[in-house]
Amino acid sequence: MQGVFITGTSTGVGKTAVAAGLARALRRRKVDVGVMKPFATGDRFFSKKYRSRDTAMLAKAAGASEPDHELNPFFYRAAASPLMASQIKNEPPVSIAKALAAFQNLAYKHDFLLVEGIGGIMVPLTEGQSVADFAKLAGLPVLIVSQPRLGTLNHTILTIMACQKFSLDIKGIIVNMMPKKPNSVEQRTPEMIERLSGVPVLGVLPFSKGSNYMIIGKALEKAVDLDRLLPM
Repeated sequence: MQGVFITGTSTGVGKTAVAAGLARALRRRKVDVGVMKPFATGDRFFSKKYRSRDTAMLAKAAGASEPDHELNPFFYRAAASPLMASQIKNEPPVSIAKALAAFQNLAYKHDFLLVEGIGGIMVPLTEGQSVADFAKLAGLPVLIVSQPRLGTLNHTILTIMACQKFSLDIKGIIVNMMPKKPNSVEQRTPEMIERLSGVPVLGVLPFSKGSNYMIIGKALEKAVDLDRLLPM
């Protein structure tokens, strides 16, 4: 199937906004795009319709009609990894088989599917399975979202190494939240990431206050060759 799995170098790098921005950009191209957030956690429910704020943003950007439990099969009310959150709340653990079934159902409905992970690629889902295991079983190429902040070279290279360990096809890297007036280190970060890792940096997106997916979608259309990123 056509699609991409979006992961981040850590939590808080803006991967949900990037995923939602991609959904918007694809819809503007008249692509039938589906979205999915298989695993989500948080201290509280976001709304009556969507338990996760991330799922709500993705659904709005894609114009999704599917109910929350199809877009987000697993949600735990604790801000932690799904493994830890399920134990804290004494709830049934993640079922990879159930998550994959939901993924396959959405993939059948749409021409292109954007799947957003939780946290980084090695976030534990169960005692023996991580986000990387799910991405591998889903069979989608991976898009890594990074930032130009201090420590990103280490985080990005480690993420790439983890993807390679699981034989995941890395589509490329998006460097998100570049300051309006970057310093010399921030300016050189995308080039350094590409040089050290050998993985292409597909685009650099400006900082967007409030993670506005519409603004990010427009920035993606300008900064990224979407045909290269998401071949249809």
